[in-house]
Amino acid sequence: MNYQILRETIAARRNSFIFLAFLALMNLAALLYLSFWQEPELAKAQNDWFAQREALARGQRVGAAERYQAGARDLALFQQRLIPKKGFPGFLSELFATAKGHSLQLKGISYKPTPIKEEGLVSYGMAFTVSGKYASVKSFLAELARYPELVTLDAVSLNGTSQTEEVVDLKVQMTAYLKVEGA
Repeated sequence: MNYQILRETIAARRNSFIFLAFLALMNLAALLYLSFWQEPELAKAQNDWFAQREALARGQRVGAAERYQAGARDLALFQQRLIPKKGFPGFLSELFATAKGHSLQLKGISYKPTPIKEEGLVSYGMAFTVSGKYASVKSFLAELARYPELVTLDAVSLNGTSQTEEVVDLKVQMTAYLKVEGA
């Protein structure tokens, strides 16, 4: 008898039951969509976001756009620090002035250019010796290391010239990188 009542109720309210069946089917479709597609994608996005936050906390940059911007900044800074080839005599006079400013005698300087063809650069291997008091030599060396131009200190050697005087000789080998005109 319950089955007969159910059939009569369905027949009397046919549109209501079709609507309920439609709602149940839509609910099932939404549940399947959430379970099999959206939740895994959400978990993946959250993991990526947490990984980026952790990397940023460690001081690393993660995104491709951020890497590109950092590379562009580094390249601009590199180009800015290159000495123009026509500015090399000015760089040498600045080196002499720095030595003189520290009360040192720059005895001579030798340099040899080596072209770096693919980058449009020239590297100048330079060697020189300065003499003076130890404190002045130490300050001069510290200033060389802080030069804003693209200069590397390759080798440094310190020799005492006398047992009784405070005068020392500093032999420096360094490389300066110059930008070729038009590069």
